[in-house]
This record gives sequence, structure tokens and C-alpha cells, in this order.
Amino acid sequence: MSMDGYLSKRLQQFSMLDLALVKSVYFIFGLFIFSVYPALSALNWWFYLIISLMCALPLQIHVFSQPGGLFEKMHAYLKTNNPSNQVLLAMTMFFFALMIGVLLPVLVGFSWWIYVVVIVVLAIKPMTVTWFW
Repeated sequence: MSMDGYLSKRLQQFSMLDLALVKSVYFIFGLFIFSVYPALSALNWWFYLIISLMCALPLQIHVFSQPGGLFEKMHAYLKTNNPSNQVLLAMTMFFFALMIGVLLPVLVGFSWWIYVVVIVVLAIKPMTVTWFW
């Protein structure tokens, strides 16, 4: 079995709640990086929006190419989840967090350890399913 096949099998065990928590972890991680490197605020928000949309476009095509209603599409997406989709999801949420950090600087004004605690709390449930995300 290839590494990609093994990781895909592990990632396909996620539920919709797990995927939402993973997306939240990626988002908070983006805010954490933005707070640690304030030079990222030098770029305009629309730059991060364009990059986020470019990363999200293949995911949207993958989700909406599935047959059925929205919940059936999401269920089919979870059954075809693979490492490349997970990387695109991480990049999408990371750049979206950078965009939100530029637009709402109050979200990046916390100490670094608060972000780490929130990431750990949000990551507990998905990590009980699989460690390979």
C-alpha cells in the first residue's frame, strides 16, 4: 500500500464535525502565524482573498461534482478525502485567516499561548479519530 493510499484511508474516517474542527484549527493557526509575524499585515487583504480562492476552487469543484444534496455531497467528499485535499484545505483556511487578520486586527492581538491552547482544545476530537491530518 502506498503512503497516499494509507493516509487517504485514515482521512476518510472523519465526520463533518471533525472536518469543521480541523478547518477551525487551520484558521486559528493562520491567526497565530499572523500574530507572530506582523509583517504579513503589509499585504492587502485582497491578495490573501485571491490566494484563498485559488486554493479553494479545486475543493469546491470536488465537492459540487458529487451527486445529491448538500449533506450527501459533503458525505461523499469525506469518503474521498485524501492528503492533497487536506493540503488545499489547510492553505485555504490559512490564507483566509490572514485576510481576516488584516481586516480585523483585534483577532491577532492576543498572546501566542492563547492561540496554542485554542488549537490544542479544538484538535482533541479530530485526533481521537486519526493522527494523520
